[in-house]
Amino acid sequence: MRLLLISATPFELGETAAWLGSRPTHPNSRAPELLYTGVGQMQAAYAITRSIFQTRPDIIIQAGIGGSTHAADIGKVFAIRSERLADLGACEESGFADIFELGLGDRNLFPYQDGLLPNPYAPLLELAGLPLADGLTVNEIKSGTGHKRNAQPFVESMEGAALHYVCLLERIPFLQIRSISNETGVRDKARWKMKEALTDLNATLISLIKKLEQVNENNPGFQSLS
Repeated sequence: MRLLLISATPFELGETAAWLGSRPTHPNSRAPELLYTGVGQMQAAYAITRSIFQTRPDIIIQAGIGGSTHAADIGKVFAIRSERLADLGACEESGFADIFELGLGDRNLFPYQDGLLPNPYAPLLELAGLPLADGLTVNEIKSGTGHKRNAQPFVESMEGAALHYVCLLERIPFLQIRSISNETGVRDKARWKMKEALTDLNATLISLIKKLEQVNENNPGFQSLS
């Protein structure tokens, strides 16, 4: 198994990196590779694509801290089932219109489905054993209501859509997990649960790596997960 682990910064995966460096490589797997993409969609898209072309992985996992539009999500870790771009479009008098509403793109042209970038790898989502959430990728953190344009909650990041977009086009099984440290909106860091979110993120990721290694031992090639 060739597993690529991605985060925007080394800060987010410090505990996992230490754990990987302190143990022997699983006998039926290569040592997972770590990739720190930098913050933002462009940086992530370039770094992921470049890594894929250099050494094509079997599975890519993106793990990081995120915010949620729902305060009750703080302290939870989610697997992201779909991504959408929050702020690619135009602000008109009637409100924000995305590129599909502006007629600048087909909301059902692959890799999009109804304007979303879905994760179609249901066995991977199931293996993670995490609650599912929809992701919203932003370029700008907004105060107040921010991107609460929809009734359902979203998990915000700055890189999630890049992972989904590249992996869907390259047909590489992928998974995005996000640990929620804060409610989106006003940036009151005194209320953020960053330390707890990092601990939960890395504990979840280490558990997931062990699950993937066990699946690979029973079924090399991950055919059942893709």
